Amino acid sequence: MANGTIAFDTLSTSGQIDGTARSIDTDYLLMGSSKSWALNAVDASSDDSFNASSGTDNGTGDYSKALSNNMINANYSSPSTCCEDSSTFAINKARATSSVRTMNITHANAAIDKKNTYSIFGELA
Repeated sequence: MANGTIAFDTLSTSGQIDGTARSIDTDYLLMGSSKSWALNAVDASSDDSFNASSGTDNGTGDYSKALSNNMINANYSSPSTCCEDSSTFAINKARATSSVRTMNITHANAAIDKKNTYSIFGELA
C-alpha cells in the first residue's frame, strides 16, 4: 500500500447549510486552532480533553497536564479558567514543550483546589 500527500493552501466549502460559500487559509488552521485542551482538569483526570495525557497534582490548586504531542517550543498561548465559581481564577504557572502547569488562586491570593480548564494555541512539534 502506498502512502501519499495531499497539499493545499485553502480549504473551501460550498456553503450547503446557509448557501454562502466560505474558505479558510490552512495557515490559520495550523496556528489558530487549539492544539490541546482539557475541561475540568484536576490531577490525572479531566471531564474531557484533547492532546492531553497524564496529569499531576503538585499541591493545593497547582496542576500539571502532560501533552500527548509536544509543542514546537514553550512560547505558546495557554489561557486558563477556573470553572466552579467567580471567586477563583486560574493562571499559567509554567509552560514546557511537553506540559502545561496551572494554578488556581482566590481573590484573596490563596491557592485553592478547584477544577480548571485550559487550552493551548501554538505550533505542534
